[in-house]
Order: sequence, then C-alpha cells, then structure tokens
Amino acid sequence: MPSLGEDASRVRVRRVTQEETFLLAALHLQALRRHGVAAPDHVQRMGAAWHERADDFPAWVAECEEDHVGMALCRLPVLPHLGTGSPELVALEPLGSGVAPEAVALALVRTVVTWGGREGFRAVDVAPWVQLPAAVLDAARADVLGQRRVSLPTRP
Repeated sequence: MPSLGEDASRVRVRRVTQEETFLLAALHLQALRRHGVAAPDHVQRMGAAWHERADDFPAWVAECEEDHVGMALCRLPVLPHLGTGSPELVALEPLGSGVAPEAVALALVRTVVTWGGREGFRAVDVAPWVQLPAAVLDAARADVLGQRRVSLPTRP
C-alpha cells in the first residue's frame, strides 16, 4: 500500500493562469456543491472577480491522470507589516476521484508552501474555515495554534 507521500507524488499541481479563470471558478463551484451550497451563477461571478484580482489571489489546480482533482486559493497580505504579513490559504478542495483526497491536499499544500518560501514569506497561514486532514498537517510540519476569535459589536 503506497504512503501518503507516494500518492501525493502522483498529483501534478500547477498555477492557474488568467486564461483559466473559468476552470478555477468551475472547480470552486464543484466544491460548493459538495458542501451542499447552491450557487447558480457562481462560475460567472467568481470568474469575473478572480480575473480582476488574480495577482492578489494566487491559485493552483491539481491534476492526476488528465483529471482535475483539486484546487487551492491564497490571499496575499494587503499591507505586509500588519498582522502576520503572510499569505492566507483561503480555499483548498480535493475533488474528483482516482487519488485519495489527503494525497491531493498534501500535493496542494506542498506546492503552496514552496511558492510562499520562494516569494520570501516565512509561513502561509490557513484560514479558520479551511479544514486540512491531520496527516497533511503532520506531513507539512504545521504549527497548529489555538485561535482567538474576537467580535466587535456595531451596536451597544
């Protein structure tokens, strides 16, 4: 039985170009549907929005044996000296079949982390709503920190 790393090595991950705007949006729609979210015009709306801001939201697609099996999307820090100054992984979705979801997630995480290092970032933060399997966190040597959530009311 192959290891998680061996399975992940079967997955090819590449950066999404602006010419592939609707591929990214269609993969994200698949993820939304898998989570039970109906979004009738999502491909057009997300495609248009991402196309305009692609430089601020780098994205990747995972492929295995000619199939699209996942996608990842990061948000770059707007003001690098505020907050952590790190890019934030805001979407990571293993999709399709033929390869284990954990292997797709690991391949995407490794690619995003490698990209972040090449870009000079010390880390890539993971948005609180992005769920990564424990095996992927272990393989990526992730620092899992407790999260503090503060809500500021707009009315007394």
